Amino acid sequence: MRGWGLRWFSDWQAQRRAEQAAARAERWVVIDVETSGLDMVNDRLIAVAATGVQWIDGQPVLRVADTFEMVLKAPDGLVLDEVARRNILLHGIGRGEQGGGADAEVALRALREFVAGAPCLAFHAAFDAGMLDREWRRQSGAAWPEPWLDLAVLARLLVPEWNSRRTLDDWLEAYGLAAAQRHRASSDAWVTAELLQCLWPVWRERAAGRSPWRVAQELIRARRWLTQAG
Repeated sequence: MRGWGLRWFSDWQAQRRAEQAAARAERWVVIDVETSGLDMVNDRLIAVAATGVQWIDGQPVLRVADTFEMVLKAPDGLVLDEVARRNILLHGIGRGEQGGGADAEVALRALREFVAGAPCLAFHAAFDAGMLDREWRRQSGAAWPEPWLDLAVLARLLVPEWNSRRTLDDWLEAYGLAAAQRHRASSDAWVTAELLQCLWPVWRERAAGRSPWRVAQELIRARRWLTQAG
């Protein structure tokens, strides 16, 4: 019991340090994953992609050179079920591309190098974070170390008059954005970063000179507390 308590305290300290570092970070990373389905326990990663967001003079800046994508190699002899076949029609990553993909260990370590300690964001982040944490734990025995921010939740908090907008497509339509290839991880990561840029004016106003990361986390925690209290 004492050992479990020490591990919990150590994990809590690491999480707290990561959140403090995120509040000061000059680079964030928007991540998107493609998977064989929506089961975070049994489905597998098919592709991982990321877009760096550099904070320059108080503005979020995107650069094509600061992007990442890798397709993961499908297991030998894989038999695709109906869900996996339908998902191929969505993301367009077929058997041939998956067959020539990178080993999961190589892809995840390359993504870790790209992230380089930066705080992570995603649209509906629980899924992306859960899939990456599961795979990273399998490889390293440790949790994914960087904190996450969910832009799906934050967008509705920053623009409450659009609270009915739930999907990424809803928000892209609201701001007149278009993904180059929807459901392709690299394209979705980039357009999600563009959504962050669109949200930034109202986000900056709410931050009022404070760390935007910290303000966003406070908004999300307050919403969670109100939901639980209700």
